[in-house]
Amino acid sequence: MKSVSRRLRLLGAVVVFWPLSLLAAPHVVVSLAPLHSLAASVTEGVSEPTLLYHRQQSPHGAGLSPDQLRLLTQADLLVWVGPELETGLSRLASRLPNGAVDWRWHDYDAGMNQYETRPALFETDAEALYGEHDHGRMDPHFWLDPRNAQAFVINLAEELAQLDPANAERYRANATAEQTRLGDLFNQLDAQLAPVRDKPFIVFHDGFQYYQRAFGLNALGALVVTPEIPPGPRTVAQLAERANQVDGVCLLHEPQFSERWLQPLAAAVPNARLAQIDPIGSTLDAGDDFYARVLIDLTDHLSDCLEQLP
Repeated sequence: MKSVSRRLRLLGAVVVFWPLSLLAAPHVVVSLAPLHSLAASVTEGVSEPTLLYHRQQSPHGAGLSPDQLRLLTQADLLVWVGPELETGLSRLASRLPNGAVDWRWHDYDAGMNQYETRPALFETDAEALYGEHDHGRMDPHFWLDPRNAQAFVINLAEELAQLDPANAERYRANATAEQTRLGDLFNQLDAQLAPVRDKPFIVFHDGFQYYQRAFGLNALGALVVTPEIPPGPRTVAQLAERANQVDGVCLLHEPQFSERWLQPLAAAVPNARLAQIDPIGSTLDAGDDFYARVLIDLTDHLSDCLEQLP
């Protein structure tokens, strides 16, 4: 009996002296793997955010499993892009518990470059949009510009500081350090892409506008505007006409979508090369610096293809 009593006293001491910051840390659930990686850099040393989607799931229309729905019901803070990208999740955000924060892109877009969605054929010299926009027309793939990722981590640190004041300074210091790393990443990628900046490519769908504009690349157009809707013959013909005006072009597809939709265009453009790029890192292993590895992998595949053009 004395031994049991002593163990209970020791357990009580552990509870009393366990850091209150760990007990108070909010449970952060993040929808996409690149955003989860950025969020983990902000919460490092305090907590580990939970990734909602499997990396192989397409956010455009993926349903949630019972286990994923359970994660929603346990979240204190849900970080996601919003219905502009995650149509399936937009119908389920109501599952969040009372008092949980539903934190979506236009709640944290301060300081970001933002662009409207474009038709399948587009030019490279359109300007960024700031201030008031029609949110329903905005391109939601904002994280592919590392400068937007810098704004994301700073805004997330401030949101977490409000939810968890005991760890506010840790969140802010982490975000500042991550800002510096993201600046270095931008400079690294910009230098790698400089020799191929003017070489042309066509994407499967226009999910790379932020990346293209960030690094001043020469995108001729996209095969589809919405990944769920197949391209029409007129779009294929117009893109083929544009591609055949240059000496060579890269046709870029994504692992989540069938390559077969690109085949009519590839057949109509004899000087085309196919390459795969992965904006959400669905083919990469989880781990530290996942966000940086997504952009490095994308840049390696794109630059390898462009370097092979005349």
